[in-house]
Amino acid sequence: MLTPIHPDIDPISLIRPRRKIEGISAILLPFEDDRGTIDWSGFRAHVARTADAGLAPAVNMDTGYVHLLDDSTRLRVLSETRDVVAGRPFVAGAFVGDRSGDRFDRDAYLRRMAVIEQH
Repeated sequence: MLTPIHPDIDPISLIRPRRKIEGISAILLPFEDDRGTIDWSGFRAHVARTADAGLAPAVNMDTGYVHLLDDSTRLRVLSETRDVVAGRPFVAGAFVGDRSGDRFDRDAYLRRMAVIEQH
């Protein structure tokens, strides 16, 4: 038996037959054994395998160490991803390095999202 989402909603009414399922998978940004150099060929291969499997790669997420990357590396991740997926969809995180207690910096997030949209 399905657990109701809300007492007034029949969960069966939410089923949409023949809808296209869209999947997204976070991509790990791999490093070489020296622990300081990014394995760009491994990254590109992972993005390609993910896209070829029908999933949208998700880059510059916490699984990709986005909070530890400088701007040029984050940009390269976007460029490499764009080039590999060749027009297929991908998702990217918009990281802003704020601290606990800081006010939400809408403009900083909008700037990060604009860069993502450009790619």
